[in-house]
Amino acid sequence: MRNIILSDEVKERKILSTVNASVANRLPISVKNIITNDVTNYASMTEAGKALGVTRAAVSQALLHNRLIKKTYSICKIK
Repeated sequence: MRNIILSDEVKERKILSTVNASVANRLPISVKNIITNDVTNYASMTEAGKALGVTRAAVSQALLHNRLIKKTYSICKIK
């Protein structure tokens, strides 16, 4: 296998394209506490999951099936 040496410019472009791809895949989420009616917005399902103490998959399933998380939090997409 050949060792390929990338220039600094190419490295910066690769990093930027990775960051842009990550941002494009994020789904903004709104979380509502049904007890206090507080609404919090998150940039992604991962951030919402970390804040609520659950996995991203749990947030995704709650969003898909219109379920509550921890019997307190309602999840919806931000349009």
